[in-house]
Amino acid sequence: MERKYNIIKCICYDTTFEQMKEIMKEKNINSIEELKEIKLVAANCKLCLPYIKRMIETGQTEFDIILDK
Repeated sequence: MERKYNIIKCICYDTTFEQMKEIMKEKNINSIEELKEIKLVAANCKLCLPYIKRMIETGQTEFDIILDK
């Protein structure tokens, strides 16, 4: 049986991908670098980095698979 996950946030800074998406929309920003200037994310363990990249590419904010860095 395939295991499903519910990956919805940067765990180090307790910020959901939905919150990040809203911030990016409000501030009209398009990159992780710009997001990191406004909000502390992807600066510690960096496990959220591939999810933030995918969120920027697709708009998806919830993930059920493990993405590689």
